[in-house]
Amino acid sequence: MDRTPAQLAAVIHGRSDVELGPMRNYLSAVTDPDRTPVHEVGPAFTAPSVEMADVRVTVSLGWQDPQFLGTFDRTAATRMIQVAISARSTGSSAEEPDIKSRAVDLPVREQIAWVRVVLGELADYAYRVLNDMAQLRVRPAFFAVFVDPPTPRLAPSDFKWLLVCGGRRAYPEKLVPENRELLTYLRRHGDMINADLVPHPQAPAPEVWAFEFVSQLAATFADRLGRMGDRRWFTFEEVSLHGRDRVVVRYTWHLVDGDKKIAFDIDLDGLRARHLREFDDPRASMAAYAVGYTPFDQPHFPSATLVDGVTWVRFGDSD
Repeated sequence: MDRTPAQLAAVIHGRSDVELGPMRNYLSAVTDPDRTPVHEVGPAFTAPSVEMADVRVTVSLGWQDPQFLGTFDRTAATRMIQVAISARSTGSSAEEPDIKSRAVDLPVREQIAWVRVVLGELADYAYRVLNDMAQLRVRPAFFAVFVDPPTPRLAPSDFKWLLVCGGRRAYPEKLVPENRELLTYLRRHGDMINADLVPHPQAPAPEVWAFEFVSQLAATFADRLGRMGDRRWFTFEEVSLHGRDRVVVRYTWHLVDGDKKIAFDIDLDGLRARHLREFDDPRASMAAYAVGYTPFDQPHFPSATLVDGVTWVRFGDSD
């Protein structure tokens, strides 16, 4: 009967030829919020396989800053710990394998066992990263776990796994956790964090953002009108905040062919999300500038709706 990763990990823990001290010291530094390891490439060791005869396994450890590989809260200083596992045949020799020795595929259950031995409880949050290149030749196995020091966390849904292991296509496979509470959470909510729910570190609360937006919007209108001098091409009748997520602007554009009444229906949640997504800019003032300058640029609104003689223009996530 095949042994489970937990059973294999217990066998490895009981061996005297596996020195885990350098690994543990390295992980202690990586997961300490008050320390930043100098070296991204960490320690490694080689030991006999527990499943395959005449095969030695090499396990190496490292870390990197994953901020540019997915959406993270940048105040958390997230770190990605990487474990690489490779195996080579030694033939009938018990000596260390050299670069010319034959690479072999280590059973997945033994890969997971080594990951659990090295990472300890962090392994519950680990992902096995797979790519298309492993279909063509034997390659090292890659595992990754994310930590907001000192707390482990799940990966964001938009993480670029391809940049972890190379190839043309890559995807993660979540390790089944031993922690029952975490397992229940994963079954209910999935094994990744929705990137849209990750807070921007400099974004104020929605209520504050709404008031800042209205204040800057009104100031922008006033500034542009002031710069026009005696030329009264616009009359603004309303700039109002409805709840915390909607702003209505009403104005009249005085054209040669007659007045044109225009209204803006501004979805603040949608506008805020779009500025974060497209510009990574959490400032309400910049969103207000963009909307506030619109009336003065001789705009054309192809998707506007005419209601009772008023041209309604929607701003937000679907504008």
